[in-house]
Amino acid sequence: MPLTSIFESSSGEQRWLAEISKILEKEVKVEIDHPVTIFRVPATLSVSRPSAYTPQVIGLGPYHRFRLEIYDMERYKLAAASRLQRDFKSLEFKQLVSGLSRLEYKVRACYHKYLDVEGETLAWIMAIDGLFLLEFLRCYNSSASITTAHLVDSIGRKLAHEAVLGDILMLENQIPIFVLREILSMQCSSQLEGAEDLFPTTLKDFCKALSPVKTREDLILPRVSEHAHLLDLLYHLIVPELVGPAFGPCNIYWESEAAILEQNPDLDSSKFSTNVFENLWGICLKLNVGFVSKITTLVKNIGGVSGNFMSSIPLKSKEDIKPENEGTKTPNVEEIMIPSVSHLSQAGVPLRPATGGIATVKFDQSTKKLYLPVIRLNVNSEVIMRNLVAYEASIGSESLAFTRYIELMNGLINTDVDAKLLREKKIIVNSLKSDADVAQLFNGMSKPVRLTNVPFIDKTIEDVNKYYNNTKAVKFNRRFKNFVYSSWQILTVLAVVLLLLLMGVQSFCSVYSCPKLFHSLDSD
Repeated sequence: MPLTSIFESSSGEQRWLAEISKILEKEVKVEIDHPVTIFRVPATLSVSRPSAYTPQVIGLGPYHRFRLEIYDMERYKLAAASRLQRDFKSLEFKQLVSGLSRLEYKVRACYHKYLDVEGETLAWIMAIDGLFLLEFLRCYNSSASITTAHLVDSIGRKLAHEAVLGDILMLENQIPIFVLREILSMQCSSQLEGAEDLFPTTLKDFCKALSPVKTREDLILPRVSEHAHLLDLLYHLIVPELVGPAFGPCNIYWESEAAILEQNPDLDSSKFSTNVFENLWGICLKLNVGFVSKITTLVKNIGGVSGNFMSSIPLKSKEDIKPENEGTKTPNVEEIMIPSVSHLSQAGVPLRPATGGIATVKFDQSTKKLYLPVIRLNVNSEVIMRNLVAYEASIGSESLAFTRYIELMNGLINTDVDAKLLREKKIIVNSLKSDADVAQLFNGMSKPVRLTNVPFIDKTIEDVNKYYNNTKAVKFNRRFKNFVYSSWQILTVLAVVLLLLLMGVQSFCSVYSCPKLFHSLDSD
């Protein structure tokens, strides 16, 4: 493969030397006190849904603002910034840019990717985008319609308010809060006097309004504006501070289908047996023989199945798949091993809405109830949750508490039936089009970056599994399946013989009238 270089000419090399020199002299010192907080989303997360991490309408900060697809919105962003600047009436725009220039290296230190822009350009970006964001936040609490009334897209249509909200909370689209605070501190002698005092409340109220779950109430208001950016503030409003010793990762993940088949090769070959029984059942349903029809009707009434009897008996349900050497084997990272909502309901495990946030996830041992926080889902929920997961992974959090909560919900919700049950229990407040959209949302977020470790959620999952696996219905189901699987080969031979016999009877009855013995039961 031919090698490529970042240098197109000797002048490019000289510029590189100058930039590296500045970094070594100034930026390194700044980065010690100001760690990176605005990251590029890991490719392992963004590849599944790029649009959830890339702004679609408004680019804030140096990562995306110059993208051609959204640059048409620059003049409307300038209009919003100019309106707020006129309201301040205390400082010329160039003076504001000059003031922000003093923060150049502090701003650069916040961004994970090296910013290949001049210092003055970066100051202009912070000034324009900072004013726009302050204007948006100011108008959000008073009237949402005012916020985007002046914004239209490239073909003249008014922008959807929700689309702007989603862009503002993307990880790669953040503006440092200290930049917003600096703008206010330079401007607050105007008729907007008091805006700096209201700033923490404005930030907190904005994040609480967009949070999918209930936020913490113990975050001290003066500390709100000390957070890195809006997404960082939202994250710390949602995620509890974990105290006490953390245990190692629990063995509560599903193994992949390939791993299961590798450990149990007979399972793959048993698909042939499953097909035999399905064909046998299908012929029994179609066979116009009196006593056979009576038997199939009886089985359908007892089992509650209509067409395909064998399809109602899964070859290997995920509740039955357990890694060997429980507690010692490192699990494959795919999905938490917990019964779905519908399985829990069938086993008599009540689900109840908790009164708080994700810290209130709990299985009550005395009442045998599973408590889950209320989660509100709308068109921006997926974008917000995906970017919270990406931010949690990027900051190197030891526990990944929010990611663990999303994994739990993904494990509980497999189908639209599960989502419907949670909606009926008022655990999910759904503003999406359907319950199927809810299931698709969580199932699409099932790929964690690494093993998570959250003691209170892991304890809840273990308690649920322990109780569920010891219910009478589950025990009977597992024993029945163990009997069927252990006798699979014998039953398959018998099924093939019976299948051939019934096919012969069916062929005979299609040509000749069957003896009265076969129809005597029909006349009763």
